Amino acid sequence: MIKLVAFDWNGTLLADTQINVVCSNIILKTYKLKPINIQKFRQTFHIPISYFWKANGGNPKDLKNQAKIFHPLYEEKIKKTRTRAGSKELLKWLKQQSVKRMIYSNHIAPDIITQLKRLNIFKYFDEVLARSNNEGHTHVHHRSKDQKLYDYVTKNKLKPKEVLTIGDTEEEIEIGKKAGYYTVGITGGYNTESRLKKHKPDFIIHNMKDLIPIVKKLNTL
Repeated sequence: MIKLVAFDWNGTLLADTQINVVCSNIILKTYKLKPINIQKFRQTFHIPISYFWKANGGNPKDLKNQAKIFHPLYEEKIKKTRTRAGSKELLKWLKQQSVKRMIYSNHIAPDIITQLKRLNIFKYFDEVLARSNNEGHTHVHHRSKDQKLYDYVTKNKLKPKEVLTIGDTEEEIEIGKKAGYYTVGITGGYNTESRLKKHKPDFIIHNMKDLIPIVKKLNTL
């Protein structure tokens, strides 16, 4: 029985992949590096961000400064971004089924909450686990959202197979598999479909509402 669906934010619920490509290219140009297209972005995006930066020719010594430039640039450009197709239908259905919904993200929690309210979907979430403003740019060199999710699951006394994690990158699949959760990869986000398949998630979907029959199926086991 699925009692919790843990969503990634960027590229999973929020349709911001192209905007991230645009912002990344502005940063790359600032450092006189070659621009990338969306395919190259999906092939090289990785958390920690240091991997992505190096894969596209960046110098590690510039990491801290480029992160400071990127964030305000990105926040300005996502003000009109929408949710991924099928998201609202899925969230409404999960709430009707009394399945808890939460976000775990490498992004900054107050900024996520601002966007959730703008998109009128804040009411659908029980928890937002992400970086605080005080954590700075920890995602540049480290992963942290995995521990936040593990702690939440433990605190709420959930069994691994009562949890389903969904994301658009390898990271969420790796996190879920390590903990024994059900894993769902969604295409069209920050990683290529082939990268998602490489990590063998339990399911791959192309539209958020495709998760509804998956949860129904798992709840009959």
